[in-house]
Amino acid sequence: MEEEGGYYVNEVDGLPNEHPALPDYENDEPNNSETNHDSFDDLPTSIIVTNIHSQVFVNDELKAEMESLFRAFSDDVTFQWLKSFRRLRVNYKDAISAANARIQLHQYKINESIINCYFAQPVTPVSNRNLQPPAPTKQFLISPPCSPPAGWQQAEECEPIVNQDLLAALANLTPGEVHELHAAAESQPSIVVHTAIVQEENDDSQQKLKVIPTKCPERT
Repeated sequence: MEEEGGYYVNEVDGLPNEHPALPDYENDEPNNSETNHDSFDDLPTSIIVTNIHSQVFVNDELKAEMESLFRAFSDDVTFQWLKSFRRLRVNYKDAISAANARIQLHQYKINESIINCYFAQPVTPVSNRNLQPPAPTKQFLISPPCSPPAGWQQAEECEPIVNQDLLAALANLTPGEVHELHAAAESQPSIVVHTAIVQEENDDSQQKLKVIPTKCPERT
C-alpha cells in the first residue's frame, strides 16, 4: 500500500503503519542510488506467504503467476512451496527486496484469495548451557551403542540393605496365632495378620485356617 510521503504496512495484521527499517522516503527516493543498503543487514531476507488458494499448489500456471509477482522486486529469488501448510516461502538475496515485497504484496488479491505476507523470523542460536547435550561419557547411558566406549567400566552395585528390625518382627510371629499390627479406631478398623500353620511332614491332616473377614466400621 503506497500513500503520499512513503510506504505503509496494512493495519490488519497489527504491525505499525510505517515500516521502521525503511529509509525516510520524504528525503530519500526509493530508487536513490545513494541509499545505504548495509543498514538492512539485520532484516529478514525471506517472506512467508499465507492464505493461498488450494488450486495454486496443483496448477503450474497459477504458480508461475504468483512467482512473477515476487520476481518483480528481484530476479535473484527462490521459492519453497509448502503444500501441507498452504504456504509459500520466498527467499531473496537482499533484505530491501524482501521489505518491498512484504509491503506491496501484503493483502494482495490473486487467484480468488487475498494473500498475506510476513517476514520469516530468523533462527537465533541457543546460548543456555542447560540445553546443551550431555558429555560424551554420559551419552552412552542414554543411547548405548553396539559396544561401550573405550575406557568404560561397569559401576559396582551396592550391597543389599538388610533390615534387622523387620527380620526380628517376622521371627516373633507365632504360627497359627493372630497378631495385631494396628489397633482399631473410630474411623478405621484394626490391622491383624493371620499366620499359617506349619504342618509336619508325617501329618496327614488337612487343617485349613478360616480367614475371618474384617468388619467395616459403622459410619454415621
